[in-house]
Amino acid sequence: MLNKVDLGAKLKKSDLKKLLDEKLGYELGKAQRAARDAGMPVIMVFEGWRHSRRSEIVGKMMQFMDARGFHVYTSTRITELQRQQPFFTSFWKRLPPPGHITVYRHGWYYLKNDIEVKNEAKSTRVTYDQINAFEKQLTDGHYCLLKFFVHVSEKQQEKNKKALIKETGKAWKPVHEIYTEEGNYDKFYKRYDEMLKATDTENAPWHLISGEDVDVAEYEIFNAVVDGINKAVKAFTTYKEAQRLSTNVSDSKRKYDILSKVDLSKDVSKDEYKEKLDEYQKRLRELQVEAFNKGISTVLAFEGWDAGGKGGAIKRVAEALDPLDFSVHPYSAPNQVERLFHYLWRFWINVPEPGQIALFDRTWYGRVMVERIEKITPDVDWRRGYDEINEMEKEWAEANMVVLKFWLQIDKDEQARRFKERENNPEKLWKITDEDWRNRAKWAEYEEAVNEMLGRTNTDYAPWIIVEANSKYYARLKVLKSIIDALEKKLKAK
Repeated sequence: MLNKVDLGAKLKKSDLKKLLDEKLGYELGKAQRAARDAGMPVIMVFEGWRHSRRSEIVGKMMQFMDARGFHVYTSTRITELQRQQPFFTSFWKRLPPPGHITVYRHGWYYLKNDIEVKNEAKSTRVTYDQINAFEKQLTDGHYCLLKFFVHVSEKQQEKNKKALIKETGKAWKPVHEIYTEEGNYDKFYKRYDEMLKATDTENAPWHLISGEDVDVAEYEIFNAVVDGINKAVKAFTTYKEAQRLSTNVSDSKRKYDILSKVDLSKDVSKDEYKEKLDEYQKRLRELQVEAFNKGISTVLAFEGWDAGGKGGAIKRVAEALDPLDFSVHPYSAPNQVERLFHYLWRFWINVPEPGQIALFDRTWYGRVMVERIEKITPDVDWRRGYDEINEMEKEWAEANMVVLKFWLQIDKDEQARRFKERENNPEKLWKITDEDWRNRAKWAEYEEAVNEMLGRTNTDYAPWIIVEANSKYYARLKVLKSIIDALEKKLKAK
C-alpha cells in the first residue's frame, strides 16, 4: 500500500495558510462541534515513521479546534506493568465520552510493533485479527475511528531529524524508549506495509498520507478529518433516530438445553462442609501467593439466579485471600457515567494487574440476559455480544490470566423459599426487592437466554462452571475447589 503514496506532492505554505484561514480551519472546528452536538465520540490514531512530524500536525489541527474537547495520548508511555495486562486494557480505559475526541500520537499499532521489535518476553502480544476485532467493536459501538499513517522517504526522515535537533538545540535528546528505524528502513517498510494491508478494513480504513511536505500532510489530514467526522455524524444521527427492533428473539438456529441436566440434589453435611472449607481456603491462600509471584492474574465471574448464593460464594473466596491482592466488583444496571461508554468499558477498567485477583459480582453477560429479555438493547447489538465477549475473554486468557465463570443454579422452588426467608428476616430484608419477584415471573425467558449464553460462550480459555447451588454448602465448596484446580493447572503449566 505504501507504494501508492505520492511522495512528490507539494503545497506552498502560503497556500495552506490561505486555505486554513478562509475555510479549512473553520471546517475543522465545525466538524468537532457537530460531533459534540451529536454526542458522537471520536478516536484518531496517528501512526507513521519516526520523525514524520506527527506531533506538529496534531498540534496544528488543535489550533482550529476546542482543546477542551481533546485528549492526546501516546502508547509510548504505557508502563512495563501495563504491558503485561491484556493488550487493549489501556486503550479501553481511555475511550472518549460522547462528543469528545481522543487522539493517539502513537496507538495500538506502535505498541504492537514496539513489543515485537524489542522482543519483550513479559509483554502481551496481539495479532492483526485481534486489532481488527477491537476496532470493529469500537465502530459497532458507534465510535468514529480515523486512522492515519504518515509516510516519508528515508532521506526525508533523516532531514526531519536533523531539523528537529537544530530547532531544539541542547534540549534535544533521543527518546530511547521508542524503537529506532535508522539503518533498517527497508525492513520497517515491509513491516509497515504488511500492517497496513492486514488492518485496512471497511469499518476502519487507513488514510495514507505523504509526509515529504508537511503542508501537504496537514492539508490531506485536515480534509480527511472534516470529511470523516461529518460522514460519521450523519450515520450516527440516522442510527439514533431509527426504530431498532428489540424482540428477545435469538438468531441462533441451535437450541441449547443445559440447565435441565443439572443435578440439584447434590449436598454435603455441615461437618464435611466445615472441614473442607478450612482445607480449601488454606490451599487457596497458598495458591494466591504462588500466582502473585509468577504474575498470574485471575478473573472470577459470578452469575446466577436471584438468591442463587453468589454473595455467599464470593464471601468464602474472599475470606481466604490476602486483601492487598484481590478486589470485588459488584455490578448492577449501568449508571449515568457507565452509559456514556461502550458496554464493555466498565469491565475493562477493572481488569486485574499481574498477580491480582478480580471477582465480578454480576458481569458483562447482562448484555445477553437482562438487556435481551427486558428489551433494553436492540437485537442487532445484543446478538453481537456473544462474539464480542468471547473475543474479550480470549484476550484476557492470553495475557497470563485464569478466567473462570460460575453460574449458580437453583430451581424455582428453592428460589421462592429463599425469597420468603429474606422477607421474614429483618437482617436479610434488604436483599429482596419487587424486581426480584418480577424477574421470577420471566423464569422461562431467562432460562432460555441462560442456556444460549452458556452454550455459546463456554470455551477452553474461559469455561463456564455450573454450580449445583440448591445446597449452599455444596455450592461454596465447588466454587473454591474449581478455583484451586484452575490455579494449580495454570501454575503447573508455567
